[in-house]
Amino acid sequence: MILALGLSIIFALIVGIWAARSKKAESVILPLLDIFQSVPVLGFFPFVIAAVYGVFPDFIGANLAVIILIFTSMSWNIAFGVYEAVKAIPQDYFDLLDVARAGTWQRIRSIYIPASMSRVAYNTQISWAVGLFFLVASEIISLGTKNVPIQYGIGVAVEQFTGPPFEYGNYVLLVVGIIGAVIVWRFLFLREFALWSERFKMMEEPRETHRDPIMRAYSWVSARSVSKLFLLTQGRGVTRFTSAISRFSRGLKYAVAIFAAIFLGLILVAAASSGTLYLGAIPSLQSMAATESSVLVALAYSFVRVWYVVAICIAVGLPMGVAISLNFKLYDTVSPLLEVISSIPAPILLPLIVLIPVIGHEPEAVAGIVIFLSIFWYIVFNVMAGVRTIPGDLKDLPHVFGVGRLSAWRNVYVPSALAALVTGAITAVGGAWNALIIAEYFQPNPSQGPITQVGIGIGKTITIATDSGNLEVLFFAVVSMTILIVAFNLTVWRRLYHNVTKRYTYNR
Repeated sequence: MILALGLSIIFALIVGIWAARSKKAESVILPLLDIFQSVPVLGFFPFVIAAVYGVFPDFIGANLAVIILIFTSMSWNIAFGVYEAVKAIPQDYFDLLDVARAGTWQRIRSIYIPASMSRVAYNTQISWAVGLFFLVASEIISLGTKNVPIQYGIGVAVEQFTGPPFEYGNYVLLVVGIIGAVIVWRFLFLREFALWSERFKMMEEPRETHRDPIMRAYSWVSARSVSKLFLLTQGRGVTRFTSAISRFSRGLKYAVAIFAAIFLGLILVAAASSGTLYLGAIPSLQSMAATESSVLVALAYSFVRVWYVVAICIAVGLPMGVAISLNFKLYDTVSPLLEVISSIPAPILLPLIVLIPVIGHEPEAVAGIVIFLSIFWYIVFNVMAGVRTIPGDLKDLPHVFGVGRLSAWRNVYVPSALAALVTGAITAVGGAWNALIIAEYFQPNPSQGPITQVGIGIGKTITIATDSGNLEVLFFAVVSMTILIVAFNLTVWRRLYHNVTKRYTYNR
């Protein structure tokens, strides 16, 4: 994961800056990025395995293939963020560079890379979660009768503990261990990276100095000796203690509100899936042979499956991201929770999701929840990054002129987040196509049977073709999906992205 993340950041800086500053490169790189980030990672896993195995021994080749696949799941999202950040640099900075006759490397080092750091940091959080998602699947996948010889990893543990027999004790320890590792990694690197990157925001003056809430709490405790704890029972100490309780209560209220919003999204997904795409009662579709026509039908159903979940993610994630970013206390309280939750790979939770009454027996509801948990963070974190990089004077306009809250949201906050929202939506759709591989058909242990299985879908088709070694069907499925993605990119995303960045980017 660490190797793949390092490669992804280097790749993203090179490709994103190049696309943002060169019209010719932009016309080629953006469509390719959209294609690569949308084509399912596990769809071309067999081809990667075959290519790597031809050069390296089995053990080295298998681990190298997994690193390559994790890289392909991480890098596109960060590259889009770098591209958007460089495109949003105010023209005044470029004019200043022209006056100073700055060379290419000086421009990259002094403007392009610093301006990209905030997007890189926030998108790294998302990419890390996505990498964990596909780490689970890529470690246990097989190519026909040839197993990938990965001996240790999260995916291997899932395969072992989900049986048969189902080792509940070890499974619970695995989930707890992953959450603990995610928390440690978040606060040792990812969150510190995000906080450090904010020093490069394009604003005239800093609005407020933020410190990690855990480090702030640690400083508060370490600054007081045991003898001073006696003050907690005295006048000023009681006041401080009461204030601390008040802050804790306020933070708990924030956390409950955020969890309620996420829970609302899950409920909407479950309701929409059961009402629009329940295909279990259509035996003709389930029994269709893997032919060209069945692949196209599966692609159509998956298209609908992706977009109703993406629409719900935007409806919930846009206001949630804006609200979190506008409130410093809310951001400091809630963002660490979101970072941890987003990093828990959905495949790990699948055995728990299928145990939920009613929902667990509805394949479409399970698939929708898996897709939601996989892509919701693209929207939230990109919106948060976009709003938090708005110059302070622009944020203060509604307060200075006494504009109402609804008008401020409609005319300032939401428009300022639209460029970042489109970036998040593009990567979210690509992530949703990738998540279909797990959401529509996931079988960690062949002797157990699939944990989740929809009636028909392109992800299911790709997974079954991969497991059976049917490269012909696999190739046709991946190519069909790629053609759809290219057509959608040319007709929708490219126009939408250019219109939004041209109209709503600050100081353009």
